[in-house]
Amino acid sequence: MFQFIIKSFIKDYKNTDNVKVRERYGTLCSILSIVCNMIMVIFKLLFGFMIHSSALCADGFNNLSDVGSNIATLFGFKLAIKHPDKDHPYGHGRYEYIVGLVISFLILLVGFSSLKDSIIKVIQPTEVLFEYSAIIVIIVSILIKLWMYYFNNKAGDMIHSLSLKAAARDSLNDVFTTSATLFSLIVGLFSSIEIDGIIGVCVSLVVLKSGIDIFKDTVDPLLGMAPDKELINQIYEYIELYDKVVGIHDFMIHDYGPGRKYMTFHAEVDCHEDMMEVHDQIDALERNLLSHFNILTTIHMDPVDTKNERTQQLKQEVEKIVKGISEEYSIHDFRVIYGREKVKFIFDVQVPFSDQTKHAVIRKIIEEKIKQLNQSYSCIIQVEHSYI
Repeated sequence: MFQFIIKSFIKDYKNTDNVKVRERYGTLCSILSIVCNMIMVIFKLLFGFMIHSSALCADGFNNLSDVGSNIATLFGFKLAIKHPDKDHPYGHGRYEYIVGLVISFLILLVGFSSLKDSIIKVIQPTEVLFEYSAIIVIIVSILIKLWMYYFNNKAGDMIHSLSLKAAARDSLNDVFTTSATLFSLIVGLFSSIEIDGIIGVCVSLVVLKSGIDIFKDTVDPLLGMAPDKELINQIYEYIELYDKVVGIHDFMIHDYGPGRKYMTFHAEVDCHEDMMEVHDQIDALERNLLSHFNILTTIHMDPVDTKNERTQQLKQEVEKIVKGISEEYSIHDFRVIYGREKVKFIFDVQVPFSDQTKHAVIRKIIEEKIKQLNQSYSCIIQVEHSYI
């Protein structure tokens, strides 16, 4: 059914890198979710009030928050495809992440509200009236939510959408909470134990946890999270196909929303090569990275001397010193200035973010160890963290 619906309503549905196609996916999923959730809101609240079930009402209000989330997602996809302007030269793709924040706040609001009502129901329990029609409504609701989870999750995977993945996970949470509501009604049928309020509290807590998880998932890309390791490995493997590039470092990826990534890095090249030829290949690499990964790339060339045997030997000695401090440390941009009496090393040391050692301490340790090799050696060292 998924393929049938997608083919019927989305033109060029396979071209998921296209921002307009992504918007059509988001619009379709949002409209289907709004319709499904509104049907469940009406029936759950209707039967919840009829049979005095706090758990069923909490579940209905949860679906009402889902409608708000779906509407926010719909507008988010519409706003995200707006063209860049003078105030937002990187586009408006992060609207999709902002929508995720709105969704999380709506879920948290409903969760706290239903938690309050459920606690009151625990303190002052009221009899739940059993109705077979309510059971049917709940079972149908579970089946609808399972279908919504499948549909939104599959669409979210296809277009790499955090907001659709969040909507899918919210639907799966609803399956568990609605199943808990069903359990409370069945228990009420066969015993006099008043667990409706307790189930309502459990449902509310699950809703609150879902809101917190979605908040975390959407605030991370807004703050600027590390890029996906698999993507980085693919990019590295692709760059290795270009023979003029002998090494890369200072690698950064900036995410301004789905389909709007920008990448910069330094490419080390042999200083003895024809720089015009090297520059042509670097230009070609920038264009091909855009077409292959849909990432706009800027590359800075760093000429390095790969043929001076003394320089290479000194580099190996410095690398051994740095690795001796920590296997996670590495060096790049290594240059040597040979003077009559002094030899100066200029290089960068890259350390992991988990390393809390002060940069000044790292520099001092390396400088002292290099001095032990030869008192005529001096250093200019830049310590930095990796952005990937």
